[in-house]
Amino acid sequence: MTFTGKKGFTLIEILMAIVVIGIVSTVVGMMIYQGTKSFETMDVRSELAGQGMLAVERASREMRIIRCTVAGNSCNPQAADITAWTGSEARFVNTLLEGRGLRLDAGALKLRQGSTALDPEDILADSVSALSFEYLKQDGTAASAVSEVWIINMSLTLSSGTESMALKASVHPRSFRR
Repeated sequence: MTFTGKKGFTLIEILMAIVVIGIVSTVVGMMIYQGTKSFETMDVRSELAGQGMLAVERASREMRIIRCTVAGNSCNPQAADITAWTGSEARFVNTLLEGRGLRLDAGALKLRQGSTALDPEDILADSVSALSFEYLKQDGTAASAVSEVWIINMSLTLSSGTESMALKASVHPRSFRR
C-alpha cells in the first residue's frame, strides 16, 4: 500500500508552529499577569484610602469638639482642655467632658476613650506607618503653649507592602474663639 498524494507536516513546520504558539502564549500570559498585578495594586490602594479617610474623619470629628475654658468673651484652651500635645500623641477633654486621645501604637491609630492610660482604646486604622500632630497659633506659626493652640494639623501615613498613602487634616476646634 502506497501513500501517494498524502501530505503531512515537515519537522520545520511543526517547530515553527510550536515557536509561534510559545510566543503568543508568553504575550497573553504577561498581559494576564500585568492585569492581575494592577488589580491587586488598586485593591490595596483602595483599602488604604478607605481606611485612611475614615480614620482621619473620625479623628477630625473628635478634635473638632475639644473643650475650651471660657474667659469673658474669648475661649483659650487650657492645660485641663488639652492634656497632652506632643508630635505623636494628642490627649484632650471634649465638650461632653469626656477624655479622648489619639496616638500611634504598634502600627495602629488608636482613639482612647478616657483620660488615663488604662482606659479602653479603639483602633481607627491599622497599617499606619507614621502619625504626627502639629499645633499652630492663629497666625499659622507653631504654638508654644496650650493657650495659643488654634489649629491642630494631623498627618497620617498608611502602608501595605510597597504601597503607601499620606493623608492630612487641619482641624480648628469649634469651641476655640478669641
